[in-house]
Formats: sequence, C-alpha cells, structure tokens
Amino acid sequence: MTAPDLLVVGAGITGLSSAFHIKEENPDLEITIIDRAPTFAQGNTAKSAAGFRDLFTSDINFRLSNSTIAYYRDIQQKNGYDLGMKFAGYLFLLGENDKRAETLRKLSSKTALKFYDKSDMSEDEFLVLDQNDEQSRIMGLKNIDVGILGENCGIIDPDLVCNFYYNRLIEMGVEFKFNTNVEKLNMTPVNPLNYPGEPFLWQDKTVSSLTTNSGEITAAEFLFATDVWTTGLLDPLGIDSHIRPKKRQIFQVTGGQIQDMVSQSPYTDSKIYPFTILPSRGVYLRPAPKEKSFWVGVADDIGRDFSFSENPEPEDDFYNLSLYQIAQSYVPSVRSGKVTSKWAGYYSYNTIDKTPYIFRSLNLIISTGTSGSGILKGDAIGRVTASVYDRSEKTKLYNGLEVETEKLGVEGRNIDKESIIL
Repeated sequence: MTAPDLLVVGAGITGLSSAFHIKEENPDLEITIIDRAPTFAQGNTAKSAAGFRDLFTSDINFRLSNSTIAYYRDIQQKNGYDLGMKFAGYLFLLGENDKRAETLRKLSSKTALKFYDKSDMSEDEFLVLDQNDEQSRIMGLKNIDVGILGENCGIIDPDLVCNFYYNRLIEMGVEFKFNTNVEKLNMTPVNPLNYPGEPFLWQDKTVSSLTTNSGEITAAEFLFATDVWTTGLLDPLGIDSHIRPKKRQIFQVTGGQIQDMVSQSPYTDSKIYPFTILPSRGVYLRPAPKEKSFWVGVADDIGRDFSFSENPEPEDDFYNLSLYQIAQSYVPSVRSGKVTSKWAGYYSYNTIDKTPYIFRSLNLIISTGTSGSGILKGDAIGRVTASVYDRSEKTKLYNGLEVETEKLGVEGRNIDKESIIL
C-alpha cells in the first residue's frame, strides 16, 4: 500500500463526510480510509436513532444542524438521491411548568415551530394527556399541557446518507481498506538520530505510522474519526480526546395499534407520526414507517455509567421496567406492542458543552464528541474538519452560514453549553 497524504481512520458518518470535503477542497490529495469493520458505517452510525433536527440552544449547534439538513434536503430533492429523509417533525410534549417550553419558544426566531395547547392535542386519539392513576403518581409522571413541533425535523436513513458519501468518494478516487483494526500509533522524532529510546523530551515528535492487523501503515497526516474508540487510541500518546462513552439503547416495538399510529399524523402532512419526546425523563418514540414500528429510547445520564464494551447489549429490564412503563402511560398503543428488535451503542459524549471536538495535535486531526448528533450534523462536521485540515480560520457551511473553526477546537474553544440532548 502506497503511503497516502492523509489516512482517515473510521468510515462512519464523520470520517466519510470529512474525507469528502477534504478531497473536494484538495482534489490532488491522496486519501485512504481504513475501518475495522467489513464495510462502511457499521459502528455507532448504524446504531443511531436516525433523526434530524435543528432544535439546539447553542448557536453553533444550530448552524451545524441547520446547514446539514439543508444539504441533505437538496441531495434528496434536487439531486434525486434517496436518503430516506422524511420531514415528520419533532414533537416535544411538555408539562405546564416545564422550562423546556420557554427554551424551545426562543428558537422560533431561527426555525419553524408550531405550538399546541391542551385543547389542540385532545384531538390526538393516541395520547393520554392527564396522568391521574396511582402508577403515574408513584412514577411522578407529568401531564401533557403543551406541544411544540419542530417542522424542520424528521427521520433519515443513516445507511443511505453514508452510501451517498461513500459512492462520491469512490468516484473521486479515494481508497478504502476495510477489516483493518488500528492497534497502536507509532510516534517518532521529526529529526531522528537513530538512538535507542527516542523520541526524547527535547525532540519534536510526529506520528509516523499505525500498527494494524494488516501491517504497518504510514501517511503524512492522520484523521481520527473514531467515535468512542478515540480515547483508547490517543491515551497512550498522552493526547486528550475530551470525550467519554455513554451507552444508548433502542427497542423497536411493533403491534397493530402502533402500525395505525405510525402511519398517520395530526401534526404534519407527512402521514408519519412525529418523532415524539414524552414529558417525563426524556423518553422518545421514533417512527419507523418501513417497519410500521416505533423505536423507543432515551438519553439517560444519572445512573448510567461511563463504562465501555466492544459489543454492548440492550438490557431487557431497562425496557420492561423503565422505558415501557413511561411510554405506555402516555401512548396506550405501546401496551399491545412487542419488542421485535433491539440494539445498543454509544454516544461519544462531550460532557462539557455537548458539541463536537475538532482539533489538531501533532500531525493528527481529531474529529469526535458528536454527543449523539453525528448524523444530523454530519455534513457540517465534515466541512469543519476540512477547514482544520486546511488551517482555515472560518468554515463556510452549505447554506451560507459560517462558524469560526477554532471555536470547535481546544485552545480557542468558545461554545455555549447545549441544553437539548436526546
């Protein structure tokens, strides 16, 4: 294998989008992408809840998501490339005094929102608005008093999104090498003396190669788009990835009443029930119209540790004793449904501000910390990563919005903490 100018580690949404935009800006650059899986998008990208939204409190997160949605929309509508993108909406169901209501209302100056009061939502035959029974009181479940629908939101197919980038990269001459697992990063002096024990403290250092199960691979520069695996790869070099893993689980629930619910909507013209966030504990129902199902999940934090396993398993008790109990209280259709599929993955969690980290260290570029929103910010993250590669001070996003590149880095970071994480 000839040494490329840039070796990209990771063929998920971040690696694919980043390589695509770097290659667009540098057509003569030799780029190789490696991944431990047999093909692209087999890690946490494949385990995503696969929704998209531009409902973020941080201005940078809004810009990243809004521009990515615009790009995906044009790829599908103007270029005719099916991404499985459906504007079904995101419906936040909230209690009377829920602080999120005011937070979301403030976003109406940036993106399209619809507001529903209790009388409006009483026409939705699928929801139980008032939680008056003993079980609901014991669980502390809130009534549904307010509904806020994000219209520039919906569902998408991660495989189709990644397939778009992959096919474009193949057309551009980018090489892929799958079934290639990185075992070690090899650091050497910039000006070696060939003396045992180097590099020494007083020598400038560089990463010269990667040791993999397929042998040693060299490159001039390396891009790590390795999600939750980034920490384990960089720790031996003393480089902080600034992320921690958080396990996330999704349970696909199918049944006759759910089929009826998924295929209609009192809120949009899409004939798909919105991606719905329930009032209590952040439990959500994501419509899966192809399977005529809902995916039930939650971004649980307190009580969910930061441990990491190569092959995380979904926990039946977590669904039966936690998710199901909340979901069925608000959506009775869930009661007659059965879990027909389930999976677990990880968020590469930036615990400080919930926004991606994209920065340089030595001859490495690190793009990680998507905090569960890799797909819905994927195109913009790729553009920012390309700016880091090119050392551009500003990144122009697809819809004309801009971000200061260094704000997503380490030294020049200046980002408001994100408060809407799903």
